[in-house]
Amino acid sequence: MSGHKLVLIGLGHVGDAVLAHAMSSKLFSDIALIDANTQLAEGQALDQHQATALPGVGNVHVHVADYDACADADVIIYTAGPSIRPDQAGAESRNLLAAKNASIVREVMAEITQRTRDAIIVMVSNPVDLLVHIAATEFDYPTEKIMGTGLLLDSARLCRIVADMLDIDPDFVHAAMLGEHGATGFPYMSGISVAGVSYPQFPEVFGIDQLLSAEELMTRTNYAGMEVLKTKGWTSAGVAASAITLAQSIMLNSKIVVPVSTLLCGEYGQHQDVSLSVPCIIGENGIEKRIEVPLDAWEEEKMQQSITALKKLIASVSKK
Repeated sequence: MSGHKLVLIGLGHVGDAVLAHAMSSKLFSDIALIDANTQLAEGQALDQHQATALPGVGNVHVHVADYDACADADVIIYTAGPSIRPDQAGAESRNLLAAKNASIVREVMAEITQRTRDAIIVMVSNPVDLLVHIAATEFDYPTEKIMGTGLLLDSARLCRIVADMLDIDPDFVHAAMLGEHGATGFPYMSGISVAGVSYPQFPEVFGIDQLLSAEELMTRTNYAGMEVLKTKGWTSAGVAASAITLAQSIMLNSKIVVPVSTLLCGEYGQHQDVSLSVPCIIGENGIEKRIEVPLDAWEEEKMQQSITALKKLIASVSKK
């Protein structure tokens, strides 16, 4: 079959949302579904197959598959493994999944690497930085072809907070979160701007009374997902849109510049010993370039906190 192929691994709440976005994206002619629960995968495939008969819905070949489907995949999106429960909601709760999801990602990467080293892998499951690190360092897979949604969604949440503050369209807010997808992730305060106006100038230019401090922005952004979790029971819409945003830039070679989780290869003095989110150019080869943005003293301190926290997490599940 001609056209582009997506393999989606994991079909829970997040996988379901990713599938819906993928079906409507018109990026793929073939979407292969893999889940340990084959009945769930079959149901998802049938549900979406029936929807393709509606006007405006692409005639996508959506079907259940095994790992052999990875052999000719263009993109693999990984959402497998358990998610945190509402009663676990907290800034560091994603790390409760570390041991279990580390074991699962090792099993899945072993299957993938038997069949391909060409597909670009987008990790979504948590703790995403840890899973990216395992995939990128334990399986001889091209590091530029492995990325995690990481702080892409958190950056969108930050943009939403700033946009609400100014009562403007968030598309016109430039803002990014850096570091860990978790408690130590921090706003890149030096880079927040609207129409070239820097964050400290917002009160004067936009006429607002006061600004949130860097610490307040950090806390509000890092807890934004937990608010959804505690009320809805899970988070799915934002992270699914994040995964397909990356897939679109890969398939169209758009070269968007966004923070994604990646293995650091010299950036911030780290040489393949930690994975976290920094701004990256995303194109047809995956991560085309990691961008080491300059940090002020507060940002440097926060970056080091992220590095320390993630190295500790990596060590906790390392192979002995």
